[in-house]
Formats: sequence, structure tokens, C-alpha cells
Amino acid sequence: MRIGAYLAVLGAYWLALLAGTDSVLVTHWAYLILQIVPTAAVIISAATRSDQRLAWALLGTGLSLWTLGSVWQIIGHLHGITPPFPSIADAFWLGAYPFVFAALGAFARPWLRRARATVALDTLVVGLGMTAVVTALVVPWVVTNASHLSRLAQGVNLAYPLFDCILLSVALIGTAVAGRGHGHTWRLLAAGAVALIIGDALWTLQAAAGTWAPVMSSNAVYPLWPTFAAIAAWLPRREFRSAPTGGRLRTHAAALVAALSAVVLLVINEWVAVPGVSVVLAALVLLVAVHRTGLAVAGSLRESLVATRDRELVDDVRHALDAGELELHYQPLIEAGTGTVRGAEALLRWSRDGRFVGPDTYLPAVERTDLIRPLTDFVLDRALAAAAGWRRDGHEIGVSVNLATANLSEADLPGRVLHALRRHGVPASALTLEITETAQIDDNALAGEVLAALDGLGVALAVDDFGTGHSSLVRLARFPICELKIDRSFVQEMHTAQRPIVATAIELAHALGLRVVAEGVEDQAALDALRDLDCDLAQGYFVSRPLPPADFAAWLRTPVFV
Repeated sequence: MRIGAYLAVLGAYWLALLAGTDSVLVTHWAYLILQIVPTAAVIISAATRSDQRLAWALLGTGLSLWTLGSVWQIIGHLHGITPPFPSIADAFWLGAYPFVFAALGAFARPWLRRARATVALDTLVVGLGMTAVVTALVVPWVVTNASHLSRLAQGVNLAYPLFDCILLSVALIGTAVAGRGHGHTWRLLAAGAVALIIGDALWTLQAAAGTWAPVMSSNAVYPLWPTFAAIAAWLPRREFRSAPTGGRLRTHAAALVAALSAVVLLVINEWVAVPGVSVVLAALVLLVAVHRTGLAVAGSLRESLVATRDRELVDDVRHALDAGELELHYQPLIEAGTGTVRGAEALLRWSRDGRFVGPDTYLPAVERTDLIRPLTDFVLDRALAAAAGWRRDGHEIGVSVNLATANLSEADLPGRVLHALRRHGVPASALTLEITETAQIDDNALAGEVLAALDGLGVALAVDDFGTGHSSLVRLARFPICELKIDRSFVQEMHTAQRPIVATAIELAHALGLRVVAEGVEDQAALDALRDLDCDLAQGYFVSRPLPPADFAAWLRTPVFV
């Protein structure tokens, strides 16, 4: 309703200008109100929202300075003061740009760290291309200097459209990277930047031609800049949990359009005198575009080589699985307080041509293919078969198996787990399934259903490598987790600064009713410290290295670890 009323006032303002209304109420006060109201709306939004507050506060500060420039100019004109050029108003207007640029950087922060270097080059190409076109339009008027402006005034006159080009290019790239799902803020800011660049171009041309006045045609366009910003600030917010995808093609397309514009300028220069600065900028656009294309080609070649290597590696793993070259080793889990063995973690091992191949070298590639399904079934089958054997020997201990993130998108996983449990006669309570903390499951509805179904079977669910990913209290409370495994990197450094982190993790887990396993126990001192911190279970080389099935069965027959 409020936006509708504001847009009605804006429409009436435009109609009054088209009708040639020469009233102070329209040309001065309405003009100021149409800037002050949306600027205030952005500031209020920054004060009331919890997400991206810094970005909106910076944008609100920039818009406030920009609006103060208009207030200074219009109030002076109402009092019959003809300000010099440049004036204090120009200081306000130019001072707004650093805050606006900082705001754009804050908006981009969720994905900026993970963005490729080519995004920066695409931004540079778009910015240079846009600046080349704008300078080709305005520089001849500025150089002609029909109004006899000073060098300083000419520089200030040209600075506005140049800064606007930077603003618009960043906003366009932000729109391309953010995509359809998260790009409404960027799209609105880009629309506002378009209005700003049109207004400043008209301002520059009229100032250079000597027809400048405090109230002129550009005043019809300027209110759109804060208006679009205010709409962006008050649109329904969308949660931005991860870096957007699919931006590479869109940013490259934007850079391609800028490069084509540069080519057009260079071609036109054969018949029309294009300013030298525009020609230089157009040439720079092509140089940067060529460099960016070279990086893209090199990146594609690297990705192709990696994909080829991964396919070959996956084929080798598939052959190893069929040939029986894969086996499981077992690392015991003991009670930190008593040393009693409570379970073991099943770890996949592959000996290739007599050499051990670390799981980290092939599992990431396997997890991206359909091979992860039979490989998971193989691990489950072997682990439960071993657990059944231990139980027949009188060792009532459980077994832990790692799941890949891809497994959580398999709707039939709970059924396969149940079938494996029944096949080997192992109770569901003896099986723990571990998911890594870095697993992207928050946005996956199917993953939540799979975890709930596994929990319904009576299987224990654990979060592995806790402390290395992005777990939160919401995640631990939302999913049926019953065990938390503290990553070895924290346990191994307990003698130094990491002990408070381990202690806090244990207290947090216990407060949530979770069992705690500490990985990476390397010596007696670490085990003693975990015992003092009331940790539930311990696992590491000090207890035992991962052992082949026969060796682990023999290890179980030795006295209980103390």
C-alpha cells in the first residue's frame, strides 16, 4: 500500500513535468520528497533486518549523501543562490560512491570468496566496455566545453558517468552470478544504476553545453535510483545459504556483449571520429576479453583432464570391486573412562599393485557416479558380516559405517540397510551410520526423509568430523543424530589451544543428549584428558590402528584395553 502510494506520487510527478508544470511544489519539493522517502526506507530496512545489515547500512549512507547533495542544491536555488560548479553538492554526490561500492561488496560477500578469478575479469570487461560507450557519447561535448568550464569542473562533470559505469557493471555481474533465485536485489540495483547513468549523462551534456540549471530534464530520472534501492530493501527476503551456481555462463555472456560493443566502436571509428580515450578503452576491452577467454579455455582443459582421470579412476575402483581387491579394516572404539571396547569403525582399504591407495584419492570421484551405490552396499554387507562374527564369538559390540552425501538421496537406502541387517542377523542398534559434517543436506528434503527412515529402523546416526564443516544447533536438533564425532585435528592438539574447543563440543553434545566420540587419540595424555572431560568414546592409533578382519578378531581376544 505504501509502495503503491509512493509510485502514484512518482507517476504524478512525471505527468506534471510532461505537462510543463513550472511550480516549486513539483520541480523542487516533490523532487526532494521522491529522494528522501526511498532513502529513509533503505535506512529503516537496514535498522530492522538481521541479514546483510551492513550492506544495507552502507547503501543507506551512500543514498543519504546523494540526497543531501540534492537538498543543498534545491534549497540554495529556492533562496536565489546560484552555486558554483563544482559545489558542496558535488562533494556530497561524489562522496556517496565509496559507500555504494562498499555496499555492493558486502552484498557479494556470500559468494565472492568462492567466485572464480574470471568473474573479476568479466566485471572488468563489462566496466571497460560500458565506459568506452559512455565516453564516446559524452567526451566530445565535454572537450568542446561550450560553457567554458574549468579543468576541475570538466573532471567532475565527467566523473559522474564514469563512476556510474563502474556501479552498473558490478550490479550487472552481480545479477548474472546471483541468478534467478537470488538476483532480485542485484537486478533492482542495476535498474537504479541505469537510471543514474542516464540522469548523469544528461547532466554532463547539459553542463558541457552551458544549458545546465538546478532544475532540468535529468531531474525526472534521478528519483528512480533511490526508488529501486528501496524496493530491493523491502522485497521478501530469500535465504542465501550457499554460493549461487550457473553464473559462469551468464557473466561470460555479459562480457561477450561488452566485447562486441567494443568491436562496434572500433569499426565505427573508421568513419566517425570516436574519442581517443574511447578507442583505448575499447582496445583494452578486447585485450582483457582475450585473456579471460584464454583462462576459460585453460580451465576447461583442466576440468576435462580431471574428468578423464576421475573416469579412469572410477573404472579402476569398479574393477577392484568386481575382482575382490577391496576390503575393510576395523578400528576399535573404546570407552574413554574404562577402556571397554564398544565398537569399531569400518574403513575401506584398497591395495593396488601392492601399494595402498588412500580413500581420499578415489572416494570423491566415486561419490559423483552411480558406483557409490554398489560400493556402499559392499561396505554394509562386509561390516555387518564382521559384526555378526564378533557377536558369535561373544563380543556384543557395534560397527560404524560411513555414508556418502549421495547415499542420502537414495530413497531405497533404508530398505537396503534393513535387508542387510536381517541377512546377517545383526540388530539395528549395533549399526551406526556416519555422515560428514560437510554434507550438504539442509536443503535436501529427501535426505531428511532418508535419515528419519533410518532412525525409524533403530540405526544410530552420527555426525563425523565435527568442527570442520558447517554444523549448527539447528542441524543437530533438526535431524535424528545420536552421536557426534570430534575431528582428529582438535583432539591431537588438545595439549595446546584446542582443549577448550573439545571441552565445549563435549558439553554441547551432552546437553543435546548425544554420545561423543573423540577421533585421533595418539597418546595416553590425550586419553586421560578426554576421560577428565567426560568424553564417552575414544578412537585412534594409541588404542589401535585399523586392522584387517582376522587381526581385529585376534585383537578382541586380548585383555580389554586400559
